[in-house]
Amino acid sequence: MIPRPIQRLLLTTLYDAFAEWADAFAFACRKGCATCCTRSVTMTSLEGDGIMTFLAEADRLSALSAPAFQPTASRMGQCTTNTFVAAHLRGESVEEAESWDLRPCPFLKEESCTIYPVRPFGCRLFASLDPCAASGVAEMAPGYLAGATALLQYIEHLDSGGRWSTMVELLAGLRTGQADGYGQTTAAIPGFLVAPDERDLVEPLLQGLLAREVENQTFAQWLRKARP
Repeated sequence: MIPRPIQRLLLTTLYDAFAEWADAFAFACRKGCATCCTRSVTMTSLEGDGIMTFLAEADRLSALSAPAFQPTASRMGQCTTNTFVAAHLRGESVEEAESWDLRPCPFLKEESCTIYPVRPFGCRLFASLDPCAASGVAEMAPGYLAGATALLQYIEHLDSGGRWSTMVELLAGLRTGQADGYGQTTAAIPGFLVAPDERDLVEPLLQGLLAREVENQTFAQWLRKARP
């Protein structure tokens, strides 16, 4: 297993690669647009550790005891990104979430994110070519979601032995030291769901990320070390 400090460096590297790639899209998203900031956002315990550290350094951990951060009966289908992709690659049907919890994220204050520097990738990938406040529906460019999903898979793969769940649920487990009782165990990458007409857009993102170096090894080399 990769040491946690290295995992965090790899996560930051992935965030940077994604931000550079996504910058080419003319998204309408601006500060104050918070339609997508809901309690349905999912993440890994690797990302959760970063949020916990951020809150601790700002002496804000006590905020997680507030009622808004208490998990409710899970509304999400208990299927991680990689297990979802694996099922599709096997030709199996996948049970979708029964409903989404569209209540505002408890970290949202005055339409702005209060943990923005450490927000999970599930937040970073939300984007729309047109303002979606009126319709509530995001319009994404072809291939964009495939690229973002592939990076979600990388993050889950890196967090070997970690957990995957909604952000609110997983933070509740991390706060009490009982994260193993929440969500699902992270899984290895089984493959990708990139359509042939999306490859020209997605492959430069993935190949560029895999070639980046972290602590004198490429991202690709670290990925191979992440899972036995």
